[in-house]
Amino acid sequence: MHTIFVVFLVCTAKFALAIRIQNLPCITNESQKDLKEARKELTTVDNYLEKTVKVLTDEFQKTLNSMKSQLVTMQTNVSKIVKKVDTDLILMSKDLEEEQWTEYLGHCYYFSSKGGPWYEAERLCRDFGGYLVKIDNSTENEWLHQKRLHKSSGYWIGLTDLIEGEWRWSVDQSLATFKAWASGHGSKGHSANCVSFSGTRNTWFDTSCKTGYYYICERNFYLVSVPIREIYVADQR
Repeated sequence: MHTIFVVFLVCTAKFALAIRIQNLPCITNESQKDLKEARKELTTVDNYLEKTVKVLTDEFQKTLNSMKSQLVTMQTNVSKIVKKVDTDLILMSKDLEEEQWTEYLGHCYYFSSKGGPWYEAERLCRDFGGYLVKIDNSTENEWLHQKRLHKSSGYWIGLTDLIEGEWRWSVDQSLATFKAWASGHGSKGHSANCVSFSGTRNTWFDTSCKTGYYYICERNFYLVSVPIREIYVADQR
């Protein structure tokens, strides 16, 4: 809008000056007066343009400074993520070398050597950078059953029904679509809200969360990229 107005003023002033000069046969006092008035009008336009340029320059500089600040913030966030990823990779590589974690189909699994209640097992898995195992299908279920270190003992998995009968995985609160209940299990009532592998079979028991069982942790082996936009948006919240 400012630009249109400025162009209009300049064109009007130039047109008026041209008409006045063309209609004067010689430079008289009157024509000099007209020229001075025209020059005054052009000077006014020139001053307006100068102020407008300054305002636009200031606004552009503010925008540029804001963008620079946002880029610095994004760079800081990315650096933190890169540092964390590097640390996780070092720890994961060390764990794999020491055979504490076993890789299977893009995920890593940890079979504990000590037992404890379900909530302690969940906390320890989180501390390890993972979660109590989420079992998606019968193939994974059988593989985990075969890999257990203590074949005759129970192992906690990440399934609970904090809402009675609504079995969800602790890692993402998704409803379990695959289930491998042992006969008579899966509906033991309010006192049996956590799930473990049975001692000798690849079936599941719902039992008291206070029971001391071994546990299986899981974590993703492959890294998931984080879009730059999400880093920035998250920082603004």
